[in-house]
Amino acid sequence: MPVTLEFVSSLPDPDAFETLMQEYYAIMASKLTGVGGPQLSAVDLARDTMEHIEDLLPPHGRTLLAHGNTGRLMGCGVLRKVRPDAAELKRMFVRPEAQGLGLGRKLFEMRIDAAKEMGCTTLYADTVKGNRAMLSMYEKLGFDYIPRYPENANPPELDSYLVYLKRHLT
Repeated sequence: MPVTLEFVSSLPDPDAFETLMQEYYAIMASKLTGVGGPQLSAVDLARDTMEHIEDLLPPHGRTLLAHGNTGRLMGCGVLRKVRPDAAELKRMFVRPEAQGLGLGRKLFEMRIDAAKEMGCTTLYADTVKGNRAMLSMYEKLGFDYIPRYPENANPPELDSYLVYLKRHLT
């Protein structure tokens, strides 16, 4: 399946992106409750993302979209600048029908390159404990486990259910 990856300065189809975010958050919310965390609404979380989309687009961030050859949105990854020298990787998701094609790794690598282009020397990330697919990718790409970083936007009451990571960029 051919996939086109593109950083966007605005969302070409906000409804399609919000739907993708609902799918992403449904999976993440399930993982969170699976480790004993609170039940969160995927619809509410996606709506919050849309209400703060300016933080995820230039100049504050970068949003990378993956479209299939039919134009269907197949995945995404976001980079949010948290300091002049640091950004965090957020909302990486690949729809099930596009998994196994190396798309996840490409979404990671392109966002790391974008962070360097933005002048970042540090990258942060978080994910739910036990999310082996994501943790394995972070480990392979040189991220280290750290305590919660100050710029993390998740509520502190989620700390016991999350893993925080950091990578120095060269």
